[in-house]
Amino acid sequence: MKNQFIILLLLIAAPVFAMGQAPHLPGVIKLQNLVSAQLIQIDNATAQAAQDLTNTGLRGDGAGQVLNNLYNTVPSAVDIATIDLKGNLLLIKPDKYQSYAGQNVSGQSHIAKIKKNDKPVMSRIFKTVEGFYATAIVFPVYSKHGKLSGYVSMVFKPDALMGNIIQPYLSNMESVEAMIVQQDGRVIYSKDIMQIGKMTFSDPLYQPYPNLLNLAHRVTTQASGTGTYQFPAGPGKATVNKMTEWTTVSLRDVEWRIIVSKTVN
Repeated sequence: MKNQFIILLLLIAAPVFAMGQAPHLPGVIKLQNLVSAQLIQIDNATAQAAQDLTNTGLRGDGAGQVLNNLYNTVPSAVDIATIDLKGNLLLIKPDKYQSYAGQNVSGQSHIAKIKKNDKPVMSRIFKTVEGFYATAIVFPVYSKHGKLSGYVSMVFKPDALMGNIIQPYLSNMESVEAMIVQQDGRVIYSKDIMQIGKMTFSDPLYQPYPNLLNLAHRVTTQASGTGTYQFPAGPGKATVNKMTEWTTVSLRDVEWRIIVSKTVN
């Protein structure tokens, strides 16, 4: 079983920031702070792994231990990999994914970005070959002589990360729920798991609710705000009115909107 997060000192000036006005609904700013803190911990843990790989190199038992340590530190992690400068996967943990070694991932947008800029990146969510949605954080790895030698990538499930934060926090709040979406409107987390990964503006599920779509346009273009919308209380349930407030967290230029809603009828 994975260990709980280890609180790490800031190894770098992690570019996570929170944006939002004072909330009217319970939980908005508290959730903002909790999510920001978890993203900082993941970012710092990956930064530490990149630093450790300077001493071990990208292959071998030493590198394997570094990757295992990172995997065990982050409960929502799916896999950890080292990547060479050409974009080829080298070492992958846990061992069940090692069969993918040798595949070239340079076509992935976040890998292309780090190869271009040599700066840490976080990807937008993407659908994995296994069929679930994930996010990657990638750091450059340098040799002992300061030369770029490759990259370390951690793929994690943002819905698992968010569920571990949101569900306990909102469990005692009646008729209050939370959703997290990317800035483009793709759902990252919802208590209804069937909504995860859906694109708000094109998925048929949302099209019968024009006021929800209008609100979604505001959510994706404004860092914070309030509004109301109508949507079913759950699968197969009646439509209800909901009051909502949202705010934003960001890591490595990727923004997530944290949306808290309360049923008002």
